[in-house]
Amino acid sequence: MAKLDLAKEYKSYYKAGTKPEIVEFGAAKYLTIEGKGEPAGEVFTSKVEALYPLAYGIKKVCKDKGEDF
Repeated sequence: MAKLDLAKEYKSYYKAGTKPEIVEFGAAKYLTIEGKGEPAGEVFTSKVEALYPLAYGIKKVCKDKGEDF
């Protein structure tokens, strides 16, 4: 399985130029949480705690298929 290096694949996404610019990217899949409030608060913490096992479960499925996560 070839390792996906996002910094090399999408240089303009990870490297800032000296002048502001608008950069467009193709479709991408992300896991996210939404809400308002303190990042150290109970609601945010519980959402992040739920996100981690989901992300690692998806990573395992991808790895079992021979795909990079």
